[in-house]
Amino acid sequence: MPGLLGGCFGIFSSKRDDAEIDGRLGKRDLGPYAYEKKMPDWLYRLLEDEEKYHLEHAPSGISDVLLKLLEQDPDVETACLCHPAVRYVGKVKVGGKDEGNEFCGYHNIQMLVSYVNAAEAPGSEKFAGVVPTIWETQGMIEEAWDQGFNESGRVQTGGIRGTRKHIGTPEAQALFSSLKIPCKADRFEDIKDGARAYEQLFDSVEHYFSTSISTSHPPKVHNTGLPPIYLQRPGHSMTIVGIEKRKDGSRSLLVFDPAYNPCKEMSRMSDPASAANGTEPSMSLIKPYRRDEKYLKRFRAFETLRLVAPV
Repeated sequence: MPGLLGGCFGIFSSKRDDAEIDGRLGKRDLGPYAYEKKMPDWLYRLLEDEEKYHLEHAPSGISDVLLKLLEQDPDVETACLCHPAVRYVGKVKVGGKDEGNEFCGYHNIQMLVSYVNAAEAPGSEKFAGVVPTIWETQGMIEEAWDQGFNESGRVQTGGIRGTRKHIGTPEAQALFSSLKIPCKADRFEDIKDGARAYEQLFDSVEHYFSTSISTSHPPKVHNTGLPPIYLQRPGHSMTIVGIEKRKDGSRSLLVFDPAYNPCKEMSRMSDPASAANGTEPSMSLIKPYRRDEKYLKRFRAFETLRLVAPV
């Protein structure tokens, strides 16, 4: 996917089958449909119909369940979570099969927009309470390029409207910036004889969430109300919704990964009716939401994009 991490993600590769002389990116960055001018009409229509239902039913109570699980975990020392109303937007089922990983960047943008709408943050009037579809998001990105925001993305991708080309942090940044929604992009990469990229990422995310804690004796799990964070790693992106620190000193990011969907039990537990009847969630539910050091240290670079929370 396009990104600021050219040297790390293979962007501007010298391989002729990966990037062309005219600045176009290849399959390594844009995925298997890098040269697609337009996806098949039948697939477009199917995905359009399925996604509308998918977005309407994307659960917004997952963070509340995570909070309970973190409080119950005896090995967790402290944890912070983002705004509780962020929706988990995962893969869309099309004809009984999932869409693959072609739209993870769009789903992360949708999750950030769900925060903007729920928190009535700056720019919420642009969405009128509705999370845009993939196709609407593509149109917004193309319009952002027209306005001069990260316009090199159009050259690198050859245009994205109606295609399955992967997008990355610059496209998300272009969209939010064009709508005058304040955001900040950061890059982390391994430093020779210094901090690893994953260590810098952990420190940055921990600092981001901890700045919202105003008391000297915060609760074990702190619901910060802050925006979630768009996280790009080589080959995939996800949304950071929190961070935990365990009693042994280790840390894990808490994420909504668009490569998956909440399991049936998690979806059920996120329903207010389950919370009302006092049903306790199973501790095993939290595992898919953790990205620990072992997972993150495999990658030499990361990018993040965070919305600037209203003061």
